[in-house]
Amino acid sequence: MPDSLSPIQTHVLAYYLAHSAREFAMTGRWFPYAELEFIFADKIQVDVRQFGKAAQNACKPVAVHYLDTMIAKGGFENQKQKFGGTMHQFAADGFRTALSDLIEANPILKAAAAGGDTFWSTTFAELSA
Repeated sequence: MPDSLSPIQTHVLAYYLAHSAREFAMTGRWFPYAELEFIFADKIQVDVRQFGKAAQNACKPVAVHYLDTMIAKGGFENQKQKFGGTMHQFAADGFRTALSDLIEANPILKAAAAGGDTFWSTTFAELSA
């Protein structure tokens, strides 16, 4: 579990990893960090909207953490711009490998698999109280 995320944020990340993260793909063009952050925050928020405002409010820091992790693990190629800043391009093979590593190492996903059909709704209700 990432130290930099709160309990609800770690569960939001785990839910995204369990549900929509594998479906992510994008065009092969260069994106600024802020645009990718927005894309992931939106995708994560769509996933957890059923769990209420607390889960939805956790999406931006989760997106930042997730994007930083994917960049660090090779899910995106990086290119320094001559006028400053860095652009990022989706790297499908690196992304899939990094995503598999994140899924495999996530203890919440193991608990969810053992927790049955109500794990997510019960857990988010407890974390949102």
